Amino acid sequence: MDRKLSAILAADVVGYSAQMERDEAGTFERLRAGRRELFEPEIARHHGHIFKLMGDGMLAEFGSVVDGVECAVSLQRGLSERNASLSEAEQILVRIGINLGEVIVDGDDRYGDGVNIAARLQQLAEPGGICVSGKVAKEVERKLAFAFEPMGEQRVKNIAEPVQAYRVVLDSRAERLTSKARQPRAWRFPVAAAVLVLALGLVAAWWQPWERPAQPAAPAASEAVDVRPSLVVLPFDNLSDDAEQEYLANGFTEDLTTELARVPGLFVVSRNAAFAYKDKATKPEEIAKALGVRYLLEGSIRRVGDDMRINAQLIDGSTSGHLWAERFDGQWTDVFALQDKVVGSIAGALKLRLFSGEVPARAGGTSNPEAYDAYLKALDIYNRENTPDEFAQAVEHLKRAVKIDPDFGAAHAQLAWAYWDADTTRAVVMGLSIDEAYSKVHETLDTASRHPSTGYYQLVAELMVREHNSDEAVTVLLKSVALDPSDPWNYLTLANALNFNGRPKEALSYLDAAARVDPHSWVNYRRYQAGLAEFGQEKFDDAVRTIESMDFESPEPWAKFYALQILVSAYAHLGRTEQAASALEKFKKVLAQRQDQEPNQLIPQDFMVFKNTADTERLLAGLTKAGVPDLPAFANAGMNPKDRLTGEEIRSLLFGHETRGKMVFPKFLPMQRTISADGTLDQTLGSEKHSGTAWVQGSFLCKSFPGELTSCGAIFRNPMRTPGQHDEYKAVHRWTQYEFSVVK
Repeated sequence: MDRKLSAILAADVVGYSAQMERDEAGTFERLRAGRRELFEPEIARHHGHIFKLMGDGMLAEFGSVVDGVECAVSLQRGLSERNASLSEAEQILVRIGINLGEVIVDGDDRYGDGVNIAARLQQLAEPGGICVSGKVAKEVERKLAFAFEPMGEQRVKNIAEPVQAYRVVLDSRAERLTSKARQPRAWRFPVAAAVLVLALGLVAAWWQPWERPAQPAAPAASEAVDVRPSLVVLPFDNLSDDAEQEYLANGFTEDLTTELARVPGLFVVSRNAAFAYKDKATKPEEIAKALGVRYLLEGSIRRVGDDMRINAQLIDGSTSGHLWAERFDGQWTDVFALQDKVVGSIAGALKLRLFSGEVPARAGGTSNPEAYDAYLKALDIYNRENTPDEFAQAVEHLKRAVKIDPDFGAAHAQLAWAYWDADTTRAVVMGLSIDEAYSKVHETLDTASRHPSTGYYQLVAELMVREHNSDEAVTVLLKSVALDPSDPWNYLTLANALNFNGRPKEALSYLDAAARVDPHSWVNYRRYQAGLAEFGQEKFDDAVRTIESMDFESPEPWAKFYALQILVSAYAHLGRTEQAASALEKFKKVLAQRQDQEPNQLIPQDFMVFKNTADTERLLAGLTKAGVPDLPAFANAGMNPKDRLTGEEIRSLLFGHETRGKMVFPKFLPMQRTISADGTLDQTLGSEKHSGTAWVQGSFLCKSFPGELTSCGAIFRNPMRTPGQHDEYKAVHRWTQYEFSVVK
């Protein structure tokens, strides 16, 4: 019998039976919508999972009690917002109880007192409230900014010992309450002027994934004290006489967005969403409605020599009224302190509290204004359409930034991205070959790892997914989300990793989060990822509808390249052969634009790097039905299908053995490989040595090396072998072919 320590959240709808009696259909639909649009995404975003549904109630498990409490607060606040536009009779009120204790693990279910106490605490909670056990309150007292009001020892059904219970205080009483427990310590935390910590809680999801209708502004604070403030930081104006100082205003806006997004209790949309309104005379209420936020921060920055002046004002999007305005004067050398003053002042204006404690450094940041200036110049070029020469200028600015401050992790990470994004033309302008540029990616990331930033985590995770390591990629990206909850690319890359990790439901919730922080960017990519998630759940009709809604005339190739493979397979699974053939023709055009091969099943295996074989087989089965061949035409030349090895034959032949031979295409190089029984791969090709992983996928052998795409291929017995030449077998991959024999 397996046991483990878990935080259990129990939730139940208040007055469900009476509501069903009054309006059965409406109540059922509101409850289902709340579960789908709020509870499931929010619990997933806080790293929990629902393990039992009980009509009007549910039980969820969290590995972290902090995540469980933060999730419960977000759920109640999300429900408060949803209820604000409903009549009293239509409102859904929920009680929530949370316990920390040992549970019995039985498959996907959980049992024991750890679960039972959570259910009893839920019954003690007020409608719209949260009740936690003493264990929970003690565990999170120094980690969360919520007050806990003691309810004393409670006798609950079927539990022998009394349970110490606490009420989580969600409203303004939290600023007045102190604990009446035996310890005299207060349960709340004082306001810290400008001290930020990582905010792991994500936004409550009541939006639609891509085409969310415009949301009305949130009700006034007096009407809904539990509503979490939402904000957009509009691009600051450059009031300097030098127009080239625009990069400073843009960079300041971006950094301010990131820092505000880390304030607990505040939701901030992304820089991309905000910059869509740059230099446009759009009314505040229109921006607020389009982005679904309550507040707008706008301002200006002026730098003359070393003197700086920052003006900022906070606007209520529901009234266009100014709530707060302030001017900050200082020296350029004080730029970081000025940023903190702005953040602290806004938090104060919105009556938000910042956690006290040790002051964290900006993730991967710098304390050197000169290095920061060079970094902002680089980002200004990088974030816009740029020529190869301009791209090279951005790289030079980044090199200067890291030379001034070798510990500037964010600049190192951006430099690694530049090497990764280099095409042949960009590489030449930088004085490098394309191979030399790529070789610098890992070298630069190693340096960036000493002071990790979101850019570092994002690129590392992208490489991990390519290398068939989505488990670790998910872990890395959760760290990135914590560093910047306003960055949509965090959520998009996390959805990608989860899809390939075999967790498509979770991927959909993060796609919702990406759409919330940036409704109008990356739409094609979001739809591809959503279609992939639906395909992963065998919802082929949904996958088809989602992917068909993409803009296939868009010049951006990658989303189309991936999505069309899913579309072909989904249509084939549905038996819609004509549509599958049409989608396959579109895919051929995309491949032609990429100067790639004709469609074959080695392409998806190199790029669609699923962790689970079943996910790969689902994709390949559909492609087979659609008539996509296993191998490219050149690979079949001179090969007899009868000579092809099965998956079991490949495993028996190669795993636990050493082979020797040579690459015969595209060039001749001697090769030696050893694959251990557990799939550890050591290879010498020419003078280069690599270590990686090998595995059998269906009737293909796949391999992965750090920094390289996964590569899968078929293995044939070679009827043209020459005795003594190590050519008994032939391996056929997309762009390479090998001949080899087993020698040990």
